[in-house]
Amino acid sequence: MRAHTRWMPLLALLIRAAAAPGAQAPDAIPLTRNLALVQTLRIGDAERESVVLLADVSPAGIRYRWSFVEVHANGDTVRDNYQRFVSSADLDTASRSDHYFDNSKPEHPGYTAYTIGRALYDQLHTSGTGEFSLLTVSEPDESSARAHLPEAMARVLGGPSLVVRWRGTLTRVSSQDEAFPLLFNGRRVSVPAMHLKADLTSRGQRWTPELWILAQHDHPLILKLADARRLYQTVRVNLPDSTVSSGAFDAALTKACRLEVPGIYFEFNSAMLKRESDAALGSLAEVLARHADWRVTVEGHTDSIGSPRSNQTLSERRAESVRAWLAGHGVAGTRMRAVGYGAARPRETNTTVEGRARNRRVELVRPC
Repeated sequence: MRAHTRWMPLLALLIRAAAAPGAQAPDAIPLTRNLALVQTLRIGDAERESVVLLADVSPAGIRYRWSFVEVHANGDTVRDNYQRFVSSADLDTASRSDHYFDNSKPEHPGYTAYTIGRALYDQLHTSGTGEFSLLTVSEPDESSARAHLPEAMARVLGGPSLVVRWRGTLTRVSSQDEAFPLLFNGRRVSVPAMHLKADLTSRGQRWTPELWILAQHDHPLILKLADARRLYQTVRVNLPDSTVSSGAFDAALTKACRLEVPGIYFEFNSAMLKRESDAALGSLAEVLARHADWRVTVEGHTDSIGSPRSNQTLSERRAESVRAWLAGHGVAGTRMRAVGYGAARPRETNTTVEGRARNRRVELVRPC
C-alpha cells in the first residue's frame, strides 16, 4: 500500500532548552542543515514513527525531508518519504497551516507546514487568542462518496479520504508557559511550550484538539497535538554537529567507557537502519579505527511495548544490524559482539511517549 499524501507529523525544529538536572543543552538549537527530529503518532489502531531532516536552510526558507513507517494492528505496514518547502515569508505571516503532503506539490504558498506563523504566535502571546486555519486529510468513514474515491486520492490510515479545511481559533489554556519534555542528543531536557486549545469547524463538524507550541517567537513550532483519538509528539532532537561528532563519541567512550549513541534510527518495530543513521555510524567507525585495541559490545534496548520475547529478539537484531554496518565499513568483526537486552534495562519509565523513546536505544560499551 503506497500513498501520495499523508497526515503530516507536527514537529519541533528550534528549541530554547531549559535543561533538566544533569542534562546539557544549549540555549537554542539552531536551524541548521541535517538537524534531525524523531516523532511518534498514535491514531486509532496505527502507530507511526518518523524522522524529519532539515534538508536545506537558507534565507529563502526551509526544505524538510520526512520519512516514516506506519504499522497497523492487522500487520499492514506503510513506508513513505515526502518533502516540503516553506518560505520565510510564510513562516512570518501565514495564519494557515497545511498538513496535506503531496510530492507533486512540494510547496503551498500562503501556508506553514510545521509551525504556526510568527504573527499569530505574537497575537496569542499578547491577547491569548487568534484565528487559525488547518488544511489536513479527513479520516475514513462510511460515506458512500468517500468509499468510491479512486486509489489516486489520498489514503490515510488505510482508507480513502478527502482534504478538509478546518477554520476557527486557537486560545491559550494558561498565561504561563509549560515545561515540555524532549530528548536532546539523547539527554532529557525541558523546553518552554505555549499550551493551546483549538476550536475548529469543517462541514458541520467540530474538532477541539489541544496543541503545545514552542514558546519562541523566532520559530513557534507545534510540539504536540492530542485529542481523544490521536496523539502526536516530537520526542527527540539531534543536532548534526554534536550528535555525530567522532570527537564527542571518542571522549565519551574514553572517559565513561559507555556511549548511548544518538543519531541512529531504525524502521518502526524493525532492525532495518534508516539512511539518516549513516553519519553517526560513520563517526563510530572512525573512533574504532583510532583505537584498534578496543573491543566493544553493541547493546540493543527496546521499550516495553510488545511481548518480552519479541522485544528481546528485536533488541538483538538491532544490535547486530549496527555491528554488521560497522564490520562492513572497516571495523574487524572479531573486535565486536552484539547483545540485546529487550526492555530489561530501561533508562526511564515506559508509561510516557518520551520515556519509551529514550528506552529505544543503542549503546556501545568497552571494558575499562
